Amino acid sequence: MKRISEKGLNHIILYEGLKCDAYLCPAGKWTIGIGHTGEVDGVEIHKEMTINVIKAKELLRNDLAITESYLNNLDALCEINQSQFDALVSFVFNVGIGNFLDSTMYRKIKNKNDVNDIANEFPRWIFAGGKKLNGLIKRREDEKNMYLSII
Repeated sequence: MKRISEKGLNHIILYEGLKCDAYLCPAGKWTIGIGHTGEVDGVEIHKEMTINVIKAKELLRNDLAITESYLNNLDALCEINQSQFDALVSFVFNVGIGNFLDSTMYRKIKNKNDVNDIANEFPRWIFAGGKKLNGLIKRREDEKNMYLSII
């Protein structure tokens, strides 16, 4: 079973950031830590919630384990290298598993399309809350480049 590499993990932390106080992300969801949404220890994330760095990294590892599991099931359908796996973990963690499973990118991976054809799907995902975001443009460019790299 593949796990995200340190390079991939650092990529996610770079783009998600580390915030110990809850905040509204550009898509309008309460978020905390390193891109964590939903609950923390059974409590819905809310405006005045705070956590420490250790908890933030624990939440990230737990969140990524779900994404890694889905992608490892995908890996059984086609061979992907570590860089491709890292790029997909970052992408899926950001857009959500449901959105990924409904995406053209997922269909192209399943159908074993050309790697460049698959990589060209990353730049299509640059909107949050209906707005084009410069941070997502840069993130998708980096994910695309990671997907196309050998190591």
